[in-house]
Amino acid sequence: MNINLLGASGGLAGLSGSTCLQISETILIDAGTGISQLNLAQMQQVRHIFLSHSHSDHICCLPMLLANLFNALDPSQSVTLYGSKDTFAALKAHVFNWVIWPDMTVMPSAEKPLVRLQEIAAGESVTIEGIEIKAFATYHTVPTFGYAVRKAGQLTAFVADTGYAESVVSALNALGPLDAIILECSFPNELEAIALQSCHLTPHLCEKLLGGLTEQPKRIWINHLKPDLAERIQPQLAPDWQLLL
Repeated sequence: MNINLLGASGGLAGLSGSTCLQISETILIDAGTGISQLNLAQMQQVRHIFLSHSHSDHICCLPMLLANLFNALDPSQSVTLYGSKDTFAALKAHVFNWVIWPDMTVMPSAEKPLVRLQEIAAGESVTIEGIEIKAFATYHTVPTFGYAVRKAGQLTAFVADTGYAESVVSALNALGPLDAIILECSFPNELEAIALQSCHLTPHLCEKLLGGLTEQPKRIWINHLKPDLAERIQPQLAPDWQLLL
């Protein structure tokens, strides 16, 4: 795989961290508890963070990561967050609000803040260090982006949190042939009603989504299992799917 999964759990259980992907030494996707796999020096190299959505298992360690960067950067430097206007609105209202955490988009000053927000839209690409990262919309309870990462000649689609929807199938097909897909599977088949209500996937719904793709990915990785349901989900996964924990 052309990216490093620091955290791939759909919850909190032992050493299994929640969602955080390391694209390069300076680029992350999401900031769940998996970020604790990095040491302080590694955290202080981060300059770009792409956020899929505002749910806590994907952003819970973002404030503390940024705090570790506050004194590590030159005053002329900043960390850029990339995401949707909805995700940024949620962060500003519920996290960087001076109640839960200081607003680092205006610290140490509004002119030279630690954090800069770069709003992106579905279908938009950002290229950093020769790595192209393209946002696409998934189907979840809050507006959510998946990200397609083109790096070292390989294209990997991180689908983030999603339920089954034809719009997601269409978005994935629009990316072209995939070397790998990272697909969530939060619930076992017998809890499909809960999966549908919460806009998540089961093994059956994963199969349905993959069945709609014009071309099958070369590798299929499964993540985001709910820790208390993992033992029920795993036997239901196709044998050629690779599990990320």
